[in-house]
Amino acid sequence: MKVLLLGLGRANLFVARYLLEKGIDIYLYEENMIDLSDTAKRLIKEGEIKKYRNMHYDLAVCSPGFPESKLIIERIRNHGIELIDETEFTYTNLKNPQIIAVTGTNGKSTTAALISNILSTAGIKNFLGGNIAPGQPFSSVLYQEPYAYYILEMSSFQLIRIKNFHPRVSILTNISVDHLNWHRNLNEYIAAKKRIFMNQTNEDYAVINFEDKNIRLIMADINTRIIYFGKKCRSGAWLNGMLHFQTEEIIAGDEIPLLGNHNQLNTLAAIAVAKILNISNDNIKNGIKTLNPLPHRLEEVGVIEGIRYINNSMSTNEASAIASFQAVPGNKIVIIGGREKGDSCKNYFKILIKEAKGIVILGENANQVAQFLKKNRYKNYIIVRDMNEAITKARRFAQKGDVIMLNPGFASFGDFRDFQERGKAFKNGVLKY
Repeated sequence: MKVLLLGLGRANLFVARYLLEKGIDIYLYEENMIDLSDTAKRLIKEGEIKKYRNMHYDLAVCSPGFPESKLIIERIRNHGIELIDETEFTYTNLKNPQIIAVTGTNGKSTTAALISNILSTAGIKNFLGGNIAPGQPFSSVLYQEPYAYYILEMSSFQLIRIKNFHPRVSILTNISVDHLNWHRNLNEYIAAKKRIFMNQTNEDYAVINFEDKNIRLIMADINTRIIYFGKKCRSGAWLNGMLHFQTEEIIAGDEIPLLGNHNQLNTLAAIAVAKILNISNDNIKNGIKTLNPLPHRLEEVGVIEGIRYINNSMSTNEASAIASFQAVPGNKIVIIGGREKGDSCKNYFKILIKEAKGIVILGENANQVAQFLKKNRYKNYIIVRDMNEAITKARRFAQKGDVIMLNPGFASFGDFRDFQERGKAFKNGVLKY
């Protein structure tokens, strides 16, 4: 058997190791050899993983960095080679894993982390991983003892290439415009998200956002038991100051340690999953209250000279940027900008024009953002070259009691490797003062 790996990042590296131990010939197509880990480079150098040569392969295992528009993907499909990603590969090589899969444009990492913390509080051994960052790829479990549940954050990039992947519980938090630099259009993006339900039966569960208009478009194609969550629904998990499941009160809204109305929705989704798994209300409540916010997601960096700093580098689209901005009270100076993914964020900018005390622009689209602000007669903005300058200039707008917030609304690429590197640059810059 011959297997072609498209990319040899952290996820496919576990796949490679697993295949090599079984004596299977592995070939690699990689467009970014420089950033590979030392382990990956060693396997290539020693010849354990061979270089891509032709199209005579039995299987291709693809990294998320390869969109369907890539020529190599087209060639693989034209040659009739089975194409999957490491999620499907790992699922196939486990023995009937109990999967809880979370997807959505925003909130999926927090929702997955909440579910995991609730299960851990209840003494249930669980794996948290997948697309979540920082975190472990699903393929890492090939070298771990079995878990009762595998809680996976799933991106549209992963879902578009699943075949038999079958979650017991699927969660769809929301759908808004995102990743149109990867997907051909919004319809393809929505179709990829919908695939999370495709192998579920009437014995499984779908936990879905009751109020999301884009989710309503795909409701007819969900053929499993549906549990709703939302502010307006009264069946499933719902909110009116208290967070409920059906007729039971679970936790008060002000007891949730996460900022923002959007995190109340994420918490409702996690509550719905916990009730499906018959976890006690006490364990649910304690699991929610003891969760530490994930890095780069409304992360409190500290208060320095009376100015509060918040790192929200994970905000890479408009819906997330708006929800996060509105979650933080007080006068705000906001650092924004980056690489666009199909959305110009004009609604976010309009809110900033009305409510932001100052705007610092950093990233590829800085000039376009500045033009919009100027056209709308907003004056308190400045373009900067790097993160240290962004923090310095933001401090000039700020007074004691104000908030300086990294809340970009765009991807980090161009200036940073990923949102984590951008967030670390912000935190390191702040802590210099």
